[in-house]
Amino acid sequence: MSDTNLDIEKLKNLQFKIMKDVAASALIPLMRIGDQLGLFQKLSELGPINSKKFAEQVRVDERYLREWLYALSATDFVSYDGANEEFSLSPEQKAVFADEEGPANMMGAYEVLAGQVYAEEKVLDAFKTGKGVAYENACPLCFTGTARFFKPSYQVNLIKKWLPMIDGFEEKMKLGGSFADVGCGHGLSTLMVAQAFPEARVFGFDFHEPSISEAKKLADSAGSSEKISYEIADAKSYSGNYDYIAFFDCLHDMGDPVGAAKYAFDHLNDGGAVILIEPTANDKPEENFNIYGQMYYSFSTMGCIPVSKSQEVGLALGAQAGPAKLIEVLEKAGFKDCKIVKKNATNMVLEARK
Repeated sequence: MSDTNLDIEKLKNLQFKIMKDVAASALIPLMRIGDQLGLFQKLSELGPINSKKFAEQVRVDERYLREWLYALSATDFVSYDGANEEFSLSPEQKAVFADEEGPANMMGAYEVLAGQVYAEEKVLDAFKTGKGVAYENACPLCFTGTARFFKPSYQVNLIKKWLPMIDGFEEKMKLGGSFADVGCGHGLSTLMVAQAFPEARVFGFDFHEPSISEAKKLADSAGSSEKISYEIADAKSYSGNYDYIAFFDCLHDMGDPVGAAKYAFDHLNDGGAVILIEPTANDKPEENFNIYGQMYYSFSTMGCIPVSKSQEVGLALGAQAGPAKLIEVLEKAGFKDCKIVKKNATNMVLEARK
């Protein structure tokens, strides 16, 4: 059925945007293959190199590898010297794709995306029923991918830029303050805090047993297992009282964020604070219609909303809840002094006190 009111120029622009998105999406399995085979790290070490020699070094089929290299070169993720038919990585490409521990690495994003594709049928069914998809039933890639995805940003920002904005935080922690990381996942943020403040008492809580197991392994490999106490517990059942209780990129995933915040309110020491780190968002949806909103609303549709709806209450805040809704949650829990203390393109930091 044709529409005579079509604006041909707008139609072409939309089609071109779709082609760009299709081209980008087509890279997801290629990036996962490169990641799992260690191709980026090897190319970083061996390049410039032709596809035949590269294939010999990494012990894969040359024809598959050559096509993979062409695809990555077409999107400028790999550098190609046509005169010599050699491939390499620029310093910037190395930082983003090959340096796993570096602050610019973005490979975790493709792991998250692969996990979301895996969840398609479960979320499709949830669309029809209105039910949720339990966190423990998610693809394992969602857990490892989320940890890798957030790690670079937290490495750069958590200790040096975000937590110093919490009034009195550094002073209290240096004097042996107590810190609870609720919904700690694989414990990357928990470990960062423990390493930055060796005199502090640091605790990590998560209801997902495999994640707590990974967190313990990470702490042990970093030589910090004695500095952190981990416990399998959800946001309304962990033990103890603390000077600071943190929800790092997780409160919006919880079925009952008001209940979680109220539990934190009841387990704060006098003068303590709850610290929220959430994806940056504005209160009006249309103000989030940009590249970051596209990413976060998509992640939220496939992950945050289904997970929240699978839990008690199932409020389903979503990853773009915005500051007004987040502060409303905190105020319903009893907090009186709630404010944004730091904000950048991807994350915002909120502080809540009694």
